[in-house]
Amino acid sequence: MGFSIIFLLMIGVIAITSFVIPFIVFRKNEEGKSPRIISYVVVALLVLHWLFFLTGGYTLLPTNIADAIFMPVWFVLCAAGYFTAIYKFKNNKRFAIPVAGLTTISLLCSIFINGISNM
Repeated sequence: MGFSIIFLLMIGVIAITSFVIPFIVFRKNEEGKSPRIISYVVVALLVLHWLFFLTGGYTLLPTNIADAIFMPVWFVLCAAGYFTAIYKFKNNKRFAIPVAGLTTISLLCSIFINGISNM
């Protein structure tokens, strides 16, 4: 079994765990406080960065600019996602677990892409 298949299985397990389990385990009345606007901004930036990456938005930029901003933006968004997930885990676990899952998937993919690009 190749590294790519193991990586894909690991991403699938993280995705299923972080997006399905919170809705099964936590009941509707155990929601906690609603997330702050900054939490929604961090999640929106993560999703926007994924969409920009998957649709080839970085190919529209000049190569030196795309290389200079791609990895730092991705790592900063991952750090912001982890801080958001840790902060929200105390108040709203149903929101924090999917944010942590999305951030983990983003971090794993950024490390994978960084490794491939340095070959």
